[in-house]
Amino acid sequence: MEIDILNELLSETVGKLFNPRVVYNFKKPNPVYDNYQKNSNNTSQTSISSIQSDQPKFEQPQQKLSNPPTIEQWVNIIGPQKLQESLTKLNIDLAKLTKRDLEMMSMDQLSNEKKRVKNELKFYDANFQSIFNRFPLRNEKEPMRPLYIYYKKLKQQIDKVAQNPGIQIPTYKQSTNSTQGEIQKRIEDLKKTRAELREKLNNFQNEFTTTHNRRIRFHKDIAPVEKEYKLYKEIKNEIQKLENILQKK
Repeated sequence: MEIDILNELLSETVGKLFNPRVVYNFKKPNPVYDNYQKNSNNTSQTSISSIQSDQPKFEQPQQKLSNPPTIEQWVNIIGPQKLQESLTKLNIDLAKLTKRDLEMMSMDQLSNEKKRVKNELKFYDANFQSIFNRFPLRNEKEPMRPLYIYYKKLKQQIDKVAQNPGIQIPTYKQSTNSTQGEIQKRIEDLKKTRAELREKLNNFQNEFTTTHNRRIRFHKDIAPVEKEYKLYKEIKNEIQKLENILQKK
């Protein structure tokens, strides 16, 4: 079983540190109505499906906006377009996002994603302020509701991970006077933890194969369980070291 895990998870690039996703850089907005006077055909396209059935469709005939736009025009036309632009920048499809997708993200990934989403929400508020000289009210933020829901889910998952950090190496302080019994107990504890990690890694491997219709091949494939994989290797090395000590006693 142990060999199967290593064969499936190891690749030439596994040893490299996981490269976290790039945090979106917040930019100071330009006046919104200047952007909407441009040809609508230049608007970025995306494969993301409609987020909610009651959301306005983005590919609709261009409507003539007043200069600057009214609140109603912002909420009904510009706001949904801002949502679409943010989803494209974040490269997410909220219609396909599942709870499991969040659970497979590491703490670093969750934190980075939360920052990126927060930047987009701030960007929306800043654009609104540049037109109307005030921040939007709650009803005027309604077009960004799907992104606010996603932001809330990220926060909840971060809190969940913080409360349950996962499997840890059992604490043990080794000394030169450690008895064979103490060392043997340490080995047993480590083997128990290793078995828990093996099960988790196997489950991840099976779920990955089912979801992606292929086996794990690249370093990025194991990013969600990279912490567990490193811990697995540490425990394996620790067990070997303690067993060598027992043989010398």
